[in-house]
Amino acid sequence: MWNLNVKVIKSGTCTIDPGNSASPVQAGLKYQLGIGGGSSVTVIREGQEVLLVDTGFDQEGDASIENKSRNLAFLEGMLALKGIRLQEITRVFVTHFHADHCNNLEYFDQAQWYALDAALAELKGPGKDRFTSLKNGEEILPQTLVVHTPGHTKGHASLHWSDGQGKIKVAICGDAIINLAWLQSGYVWKFNGDFYNQELARESSSRLLQQADILIPGHGQPFFKPARFTGVS
Repeated sequence: MWNLNVKVIKSGTCTIDPGNSASPVQAGLKYQLGIGGGSSVTVIREGQEVLLVDTGFDQEGDASIENKSRNLAFLEGMLALKGIRLQEITRVFVTHFHADHCNNLEYFDQAQWYALDAALAELKGPGKDRFTSLKNGEEILPQTLVVHTPGHTKGHASLHWSDGQGKIKVAICGDAIINLAWLQSGYVWKFNGDFYNQELARESSSRLLQQADILIPGHGQPFFKPARFTGVS
């Protein structure tokens, strides 16, 4: 059995399909169907350290106390299903500062917060000092590297985990890869106002596919690298 210290707590969802426009009507209908558009949430455990990657905030446009409470309760419940209490989280890594990936971060006050230096350079406000800055290629945990994956935003980052023997490699992609449908369609997500660069977005996703066997996208189920990206037909 593989020594896989990575657990997907929640698979993110997506309110816009490849090739469609960013329609408020379509997003609203998906909300009513229970598709909140929050990010994937992943945990990596190394010894006593428990690292949470993104917070998976649904219906990011709703800043009400009720929605924040719903999101917190849901996240606590999903962690509990994996045998993890919210208070056990010792570190939190934010791939980028969009609300669907980082809202409710304040409820992890006991943890150390981390982000890529390029992402923090774009962050404004007093909360910036709460973060520990990491550089591209730096370890956040043993066998877990921070990877700068620009395109979706200028400072976007992903994580690359390996088992230490090279037998299995996992990329926690954030929105460098939205989901498998978006990847296979060939479309690039450009709906965020701070979208940075289409060419770099494609390069970042290609690099993650080269480096990993399993990819955990920002808004979908984890998937094995498709055969067309391995050279195997």
